[in-house]
Amino acid sequence: MKKLFGCLVIVILGFTACEGPMGPMGPMGPSGKDSDPTYWKVIDFTVARRDWSLFSPGNEPNEIGSYYYYVFDVPELTNAIFNDGAIICYFRYRDEFGYTVQTPLPYTYYDIFINQWGDEFPYSVQYSYDVTPGSIAFKVVFSDFYTDENEPPASCNFRLHLIY
Repeated sequence: MKKLFGCLVIVILGFTACEGPMGPMGPMGPSGKDSDPTYWKVIDFTVARRDWSLFSPGNEPNEIGSYYYYVFDVPELTNAIFNDGAIICYFRYRDEFGYTVQTPLPYTYYDIFINQWGDEFPYSVQYSYDVTPGSIAFKVVFSDFYTDENEPPASCNFRLHLIY
């Protein structure tokens, strides 16, 4: 009975909702001519397999904390953009359906390594970036920190958006 009464109250309130005439218009905002314009700069980068460098805390491959990186000079990335703008970076790749996609960094994907005896070893790969005025560094970290110098990441494409 209580459920029926509750439903009846909701239906009655729905049919008797208050609606009245529109109120007066508010004050005008500032003119668009006084605002600062917004600019965009889009820069594409490609890091070839041979260009990745290994960072390792003890200067040995396969150490915990090791990763691959590549640094690009970006003169367009000024102090003003660094301090007051927006910096967005994307990883660009071709998906399993053949479409070119871009996904914001950091980006992580998961895979399985199968050794010669058929043993499976799952791992993940994370792509990220660091910026400073004048440059951008792309980084690739393997979850198992397997960074043997004969196995750098594949060639990668990135897209940087500077908004200022």
